[in-house]
Amino acid sequence: MFRREILRNFTGKRILVIGDFMVDEYIKGTVERISPEAPVPVVEARGVTLRPGGAANVVANIKSLGGKAVPLGVVGKDEAGERLRELLKNLGVETETLITDTSRPTTRKTRIIAGSQQLLRVDWESRDYLPEKIEREVISFLLNHYREFDAVVISDYGKGVVTRELFKHTGKIKREVPVFLDPKEKNFRLYQEVTAMTPNIKETFQAVKVLPDTDEKAEEAGKRLIEKYKLDYAVITRSEKGLSLVMKNSVKHIPTRAKQVFDVTGAGDTVISAFALSVAAGATPVEAGEIANLAAGIVVGKLGTATATVEEIEEALKEIKG
Repeated sequence: MFRREILRNFTGKRILVIGDFMVDEYIKGTVERISPEAPVPVVEARGVTLRPGGAANVVANIKSLGGKAVPLGVVGKDEAGERLRELLKNLGVETETLITDTSRPTTRKTRIIAGSQQLLRVDWESRDYLPEKIEREVISFLLNHYREFDAVVISDYGKGVVTRELFKHTGKIKREVPVFLDPKEKNFRLYQEVTAMTPNIKETFQAVKVLPDTDEKAEEAGKRLIEKYKLDYAVITRSEKGLSLVMKNSVKHIPTRAKQVFDVTGAGDTVISAFALSVAAGATPVEAGEIANLAAGIVVGKLGTATATVEEIEEALKEIKG
């Protein structure tokens, strides 16, 4: 397992989160009839909930676990951008490092839910890469301030913040501060030289054409990831089979700890948040994997983008040990 003091060491650890910040909007209601206009259900809305999404959910997870997160990315000059800043400020996160880009909207994912069933998702977004001026601002902040942090997380949702230029600098940075990447399929051609990346099954296959559906295949895929992207190690999330941590000379398969799976939305955000924070707090990669796996098992039992706490992780650990 892992040393309990690692969880206590989360407090005050500073994590820089670079990536695609967005708002997750949930419109909840009930369905009692079909529309006379088209063969679709009519949702009688009962309420709207807004939550930090994408890289903002990584920030929320780090905060929930006791760390200090600094967001580095862009929002549009619009109502959704203002709401996102408010959501983060309500968590105690400063938002001065979020850059306003007037050329794009703030990414907003609207999910319409009846009971516990998602009926529809509507995305408001731009997937264009950042204008050169904005890109320079992001990278300039990173290069000038990375030594102030205990870890750097790159949360790529394919909305344009994560660019090729960024990875011209990660090799240098990771020699001083660990850099963790949650990848997106469309950008595998850009990535190189980070401490570790955390692909899921689909993303792993996209990257190295090996489906990690068995322990042996996960180990093969992990070694290919290490070689291809110049990683120190790879963290492959394998859904109900748990997590595989592949290092250059060893491998550790960690079984899932989820008691029930209610919603996997944002589980990858929790994995990279807990993993990065654990390493920053002094954990070995295997200990960080155990903690991240426990945290993910907690959030998949909740509806929507969710977070875990140290107290919940400690409770889950007690149940495992009996």
